[in-house]
Amino acid sequence: MELNWGPLLVQVFGGLAIFLYGMAVMTDGLKLVAGDRLRTFLAKMTSNRWKGMFAGASITAIIQSSSVTTVLVVGFVSAGLLSFQNTIGIILGANIGTTITAQIIAFKITKASLVFVAGGFLMNTVFKRKVIKDSGLVFLGLGLVFLGMNLMSEGTSPLRSYEPFIALMRDLDNPFWGILMGMLFTAVVQSSSATTGIVIVMASQGLINIEGGIALVIGANIGTCITAVLSALGKPKIAQQVALSHILFNVIGALLWLFFIPKLANIVEGFTPKDVARQVANAHTIFNIINAFLFIGFTKGLANIVESLIPAEEKVKHAVGDLDPYFLKDSSTAFEMVNKELNTLGELLLDMVDAAPAIVLSGSAKKQKVLRRKNKTINNGHSNILYYLGELQKLNLNDKDLDHLQRQLNIAYSIEMAADIVSKNLAKAAEQRLKKDFVINKATNDIFLNLYATISDVLRYKVVGDHAIDKKEFPTKSVFEKQMKQAQKHLVRQLINESKDRVAIYRFETELIETADRLYGLSERINVN
Repeated sequence: MELNWGPLLVQVFGGLAIFLYGMAVMTDGLKLVAGDRLRTFLAKMTSNRWKGMFAGASITAIIQSSSVTTVLVVGFVSAGLLSFQNTIGIILGANIGTTITAQIIAFKITKASLVFVAGGFLMNTVFKRKVIKDSGLVFLGLGLVFLGMNLMSEGTSPLRSYEPFIALMRDLDNPFWGILMGMLFTAVVQSSSATTGIVIVMASQGLINIEGGIALVIGANIGTCITAVLSALGKPKIAQQVALSHILFNVIGALLWLFFIPKLANIVEGFTPKDVARQVANAHTIFNIINAFLFIGFTKGLANIVESLIPAEEKVKHAVGDLDPYFLKDSSTAFEMVNKELNTLGELLLDMVDAAPAIVLSGSAKKQKVLRRKNKTINNGHSNILYYLGELQKLNLNDKDLDHLQRQLNIAYSIEMAADIVSKNLAKAAEQRLKKDFVINKATNDIFLNLYATISDVLRYKVVGDHAIDKKEFPTKSVFEKQMKQAQKHLVRQLINESKDRVAIYRFETELIETADRLYGLSERINVN
């Protein structure tokens, strides 16, 4: 029998393309429907490995994307909210969550694909309520998944009587070759769900037996990890650690099952003897659940192995530049990383404000360079944040996310402006003092040290979250204004001072007072914590 390969390949790969696009649309819709609740849920469910596994399975089952779950996990560790060891349970759970796609596909409702597409499209375009529009994307994506399945099923039907293909499929009776083929195909299409979907189609057509199908889906589990490893290259070390742990689990798990595939086939055939699609889906689920429970007891040892192979990066104080594009896959994680960067810049600004008064009032010219170096670092960090938030704005952000983005832009601007004021205005005043070579008396010194200490307290509370500062003693606007009046009265008295430098001293102190007023206003707007 001769096959017309052109139309067959067009239909199969066209169906695969629609399937993959449908998965992407459905995942985007599910993320919009779930919002930040998934992230909050994950943050609360990491106190032990069992909760972590449940959280990983739940989130991945909801959003149908283990890669998004991975980004959330990497974001938590990078932000210091989670240790790498605590991520192992989540990763194991994500493997379980990915099996839901196969279970959905195995429900033989693919003939209703156009109903889902039409219904989802109408929900997304006709209705104005956000939750209905977002839900419409979910149904539209699901319909496209089913439509792609239909096209692939129709395209592969001629292969049932094509002897060379049948002979090739017989080779899958060797589980090693089946696992290898599933791994390679998944690495190419970058979707284990697509591989599982095709396996279900082929099994339903009678093109492969259940043992061959199980080998292919086990291979798909490894293939999806290879994709994760490749995507993690050049990314933060924690992303590489998560990817390596994922591939270790799945490779070891596949090796453990290599000789038990016939036994697993017998088990799933006993559940649904006449439904091959359901057998493949059930085998996929059982394989991942048992592996997760096998590995959950060894999370500490596995974490140690991974950390020895890929040592974590040493944390450098005030390190700027952690805004990796990797985190743009999830807006909430991206915002968290920007917040971390804002904290770093805020702490740098706090160091500047803490050090500036002593440098300005009595420091040398050499010490002024310290302020300028820190200001340059803050300027670079501000530019990085602007670029990163610009990239984030290109995503499909909702109104809440846009408000969050605007708040972070405002905070970044306030930090950058405050740093410029410290570096330029106070440095200029210090240069004037050194040029005129006058000495600041103790009374003036104490007044300005207290004034700037109040600004430091505001920044420390806003940036670092130093709640050791009693609310009753917190430097409110009225406290600051009282100190300003004291400084201004002292300033007026300088004009009747008998010193030959009284005009220069007056200008010097005026600069310090004006700068303090601007700094306090900006400090109140820097609410990073």
